[in-house]
Amino acid sequence: MEDKSIALEVLRHHEVEITDSMSMSQEKIKLCEECKKLEYWSDKPLISENLATMRSKVQQCALHRIVCRAFRPHAYNDLDIIEIRRCDSWLVTGTMKMPLLSLFKISDDSKRNRLCSDEIHLGLPKLFRPSTSPFYDLLMTWIQDCDSNHPQCRPANRSSVQVPTRLIDVGRVVCDNSKVYLREAASETCHPGNELRYIALSHPWGNGTHHDHFCTTTENLDRRLSVGLEVGHFPSTFRHAIEVTRALGVPYLWIDSLCIVQGPDGDFDTEAKRMETVFSSAYCVIAASRANGTSSGFLWERPEREAVRLDGYLANDSVYVCEAIDDFQHDVIEGALNKRGWVLQERALAPRTIYFTENQTYWECGQGVRCETLTKLTNSKASFLGDSNFPKRAMRSTRGAKIRFYESLYKQYSNLDFTKIHDRPIAIAGLEQRLVSAFKTEGGYGVFNGEFFGRSLLWMRDTQQSNGLTLIEFPRDQKFRVPTWSWTAYKGPITYVDIPFGHVRWTYEAAEGRIQSPWTARDSDSTSGSLHTGELNGRIDLTAQAREISNLGLAEAQGKVIYDEGTSPTNVHTLCVIVGSENPKIEGHGIQDLEHYVLLVTPSNNLGDGVYRRVGVGMLLESWVDMSKPGLRVHIS
Repeated sequence: MEDKSIALEVLRHHEVEITDSMSMSQEKIKLCEECKKLEYWSDKPLISENLATMRSKVQQCALHRIVCRAFRPHAYNDLDIIEIRRCDSWLVTGTMKMPLLSLFKISDDSKRNRLCSDEIHLGLPKLFRPSTSPFYDLLMTWIQDCDSNHPQCRPANRSSVQVPTRLIDVGRVVCDNSKVYLREAASETCHPGNELRYIALSHPWGNGTHHDHFCTTTENLDRRLSVGLEVGHFPSTFRHAIEVTRALGVPYLWIDSLCIVQGPDGDFDTEAKRMETVFSSAYCVIAASRANGTSSGFLWERPEREAVRLDGYLANDSVYVCEAIDDFQHDVIEGALNKRGWVLQERALAPRTIYFTENQTYWECGQGVRCETLTKLTNSKASFLGDSNFPKRAMRSTRGAKIRFYESLYKQYSNLDFTKIHDRPIAIAGLEQRLVSAFKTEGGYGVFNGEFFGRSLLWMRDTQQSNGLTLIEFPRDQKFRVPTWSWTAYKGPITYVDIPFGHVRWTYEAAEGRIQSPWTARDSDSTSGSLHTGELNGRIDLTAQAREISNLGLAEAQGKVIYDEGTSPTNVHTLCVIVGSENPKIEGHGIQDLEHYVLLVTPSNNLGDGVYRRVGVGMLLESWVDMSKPGLRVHIS
């Protein structure tokens, strides 16, 4: 469907409810004499008054009231003349780039022939109430349109997709005290050619003191599989997810705390490695963006939006002015849910997602973002993560753009929050698997082999946001060890050394003194997946030549050294490992002193002789590095 076709279908299908709702809402709406005569189709300013005059009319005029309300976050003096103009389907001021108010029409039956006829969007001035038939009809319209017209938003053969280990069978009965059952997905039968459809829930757990996480454990697993669970006992967020799943006609639901056995004797370690397939194979993902925990829920009423009708020149010419609430950036991307570490890959891997936010509901698939108001948004920044076949869209870019893409992605991830900080390496493993495959290389723990190896190794503490990263204390019983050359071993925001493209010789490409990745050292039968899903026991080492630094103090004084934990290590000998070097430059009467891009390493006494740990990065002049000796061959763990 085209954008207009979707809006027309919704508006025509619910014409009676929408018309009645808008008629009732306008019964008490009063306008001042000037606003009654406004020609909204005109190119002239609709309002041109100073702020004091506008405020004086607030009590008697609904349009002045919502205009002044929209100004609240912005600073104006009482005598400032403010001009309100129509720009397509919005009201704007000369000083504001963002829309001040939205303009909608609820019918496409207008007989007038004016230039602005097609510029004003069809839309909903008042949103449908959550949990009502019109509300769910809109969600179904989005899904059916995507099913019919967006083959790229689903796997080519959905009947062959992998399903999670367990799913919740929600049944078909919509009743608060009805039961649902936890099922072993492998035992669920499908008719040939049919798919096992399920919805995956993306949600915040919240503080365990205030929110019931309702976890499946080894103690209650058998009962949940055999006897089932009363929906009325579920926390609100999960009840609402069951309601939405049933309303959309999907038989199964996946919720992490129920479908993964939690606790020390559970199967989290195994299931966490399957997140890539859990979210990428879901029929749809629902995101509880407005919830702050499992008990919050997300199907509550939204703030009431006042709408003011402006009558046109002929019958059926009316348009509605209302608050501009279409803000995917604020409501979703910058929302609380998106600050959770696990959610970045959930969003990237999901083929399509419905976001339930405080202000409205949004739909996102590979073809863009749709709003509950019936507006379609364009968000180029969000489009890479909204790619239904992530990261296919980013792979169309140049090599340099790909580098900036993964750097931006990892920088964003490093700023996110975790209930359990030791989840930091594993909560991005599914997304990393996609990138490794797309780059046609090996990799893991935030570092890529091949042509991206050197740059991805040269991550650094973000000095604008952090005085020092904190080395994560991983559980003693964890089967894999996160190496210090990986930023996923630390808590805190990172960025990358700013290295010019095309002007660096990489050490790993050299015959002598090369830095060797752990993937190069492994045999051909080994899979790269083991290095970023935690299947390897023991150490994962880089092997390199470490060299003496002759002027470390000077480098520190000039800001050429960035220590990961903020300060230089004490009582240890710091060496450097050259990752890349500037190409020679001839200036004046000789060759300029080149700069080396290095890792700073110190002995890791608890891991044995010759084993070092990374402690920072540096941009060191060649004269500061002792190149007269072969260097010390070390393992960086």
